[in-house]
Amino acid sequence: MKIDSETIVGINRHHNSAVCLLKKGKVEFFLEEERLNRIKYEGISFKNILYLKELIDKLNGIALAGMKPLVEEIEDNFNYNLYSFLLLRTLTKSDDKHTIVEKNFVKEHHLTHAAGAFYNSGFDSALSIVFDGDGTYQDNGMTEGTSCYYFDYNQYKIIDKQFQTLTDNFSLGKYYEKICLHLGFKNWQSAGKVMGLSSYGKDSNIDFEDFIKKDEKHPLYKKTRNLKDFQESANLAFALQKFTQKKALDIVLKMVEKTNIKNICLSGGYVLNCVANYYLKKHLPKDINLYVEPISSDAGTAMGAAKLLYYQITKSNNKYPQKNIYYGIKYKNNEILKPLQREKTKTVSVKDVAKLLSQDKIVAVFQGRSEAGPRALGNRSILFNPTKNNGKDIVNKVKHREFYRPFAGTILHGHTKNYFDMAGLDESPFMMYAVNVKKNKIKEIPAITHVDNTCRIQTLKKDFNINFYNLINEFYKITGVPILLNTSFNLAGEPMVESIEDALNTLHKSKIDYLYLPEYNLLIE
Repeated sequence: MKIDSETIVGINRHHNSAVCLLKKGKVEFFLEEERLNRIKYEGISFKNILYLKELIDKLNGIALAGMKPLVEEIEDNFNYNLYSFLLLRTLTKSDDKHTIVEKNFVKEHHLTHAAGAFYNSGFDSALSIVFDGDGTYQDNGMTEGTSCYYFDYNQYKIIDKQFQTLTDNFSLGKYYEKICLHLGFKNWQSAGKVMGLSSYGKDSNIDFEDFIKKDEKHPLYKKTRNLKDFQESANLAFALQKFTQKKALDIVLKMVEKTNIKNICLSGGYVLNCVANYYLKKHLPKDINLYVEPISSDAGTAMGAAKLLYYQITKSNNKYPQKNIYYGIKYKNNEILKPLQREKTKTVSVKDVAKLLSQDKIVAVFQGRSEAGPRALGNRSILFNPTKNNGKDIVNKVKHREFYRPFAGTILHGHTKNYFDMAGLDESPFMMYAVNVKKNKIKEIPAITHVDNTCRIQTLKKDFNINFYNLINEFYKITGVPILLNTSFNLAGEPMVESIEDALNTLHKSKIDYLYLPEYNLLIE
């Protein structure tokens, strides 16, 4: 694949390092570094940058998503020289046919988050609000906490920006980071675990702000430290969830009132909180149009930086909404089939695989290009029967996850409202909402129904992923249930698989029963 015009590269080289390649405003390629080097949340792009050189003929611009102002990035960051070398020598190849028409530039962290969400939303204009942990560092030592921008295709401007210190005015992500550490988790990377834990909590009237302020002096500190008392810890996680989602709602409403703009885009790491997203959808006025960016972690700033530069260069007002996020490496047939020569393979039909799933077999699926972002959407997924009573325990054990972690479900689009309270949502193709399971369906799909009777769902249309759709449809014909349990194809602490070698390694070191390759009608035990 050679690209010869209006080619933009976006790079995030901090944690969740990623690269994005645009051709004429459309995403041609997106990949997180962790998928290649197998180090979760990797913070330095290297292998994925080298991969880009094979995709680029003429380069029109490079955009870097930064955490510090440009001068500080250059002076303070040890890796900047490495990046400069890779970008200017590797990507441009240092010959006459390669031209950089725009200088390398670093854009503020929150701006790249906000730009990515807006340009992917399909709105003509919107407020783009960023909820995360830390943004760009300021000269006074403060960092971006929460930001709100106005965007249309001709301009952007800051509407509101809140800054934080080490001790006060915390962002939503920073609250989560502090509680992650308090509960004994590694760091902010465990925010998803805390979200899952919160559903086991009760509304015990914990004053969350008071807990944060008092810290070690708070009566609950010792009980909840390192999950010493599970129920009290769950109650604290519940209080955190309740506090932050209410705060998010207040911020959105305040910005709407200030501007009278009803199109809202959300991005930043906190937006991966699918429980909060559903809360917002239920409590925002019905005339507010909400777009939640699926690649909302810091990896998404690579795409935001690229799109921002593209629209600055071209002055285009063409819209390229996010229709799917299968942006990973496009493997050749021999790259897939050659590693399978040492495996025991079996030719199967989609009906055969659906039957195995109905018999409570764990089936991993590998097909096409990998999904961008943290959600498995059928190309790098582990699948299971959602009707199995102890299904959560079975799959959590296979993935080496904590018992309180929930699982998502993928449902055929036309059946969604029979099973879930969508709160006005027409669809959820990117698995960004944890919606209520209807009371009469809770017992039917226990493996994907969390303790609070919610489920993070992907609604699936046939043209979004035809092989995945056909598999669920065959399962539906057998069981009468148009849903499969769907979780990411990885084990605890590992990135999602990228290559067929990754998939085979994960299969053989786990208790996953089968690996299914629908494009080749192959099954591997």
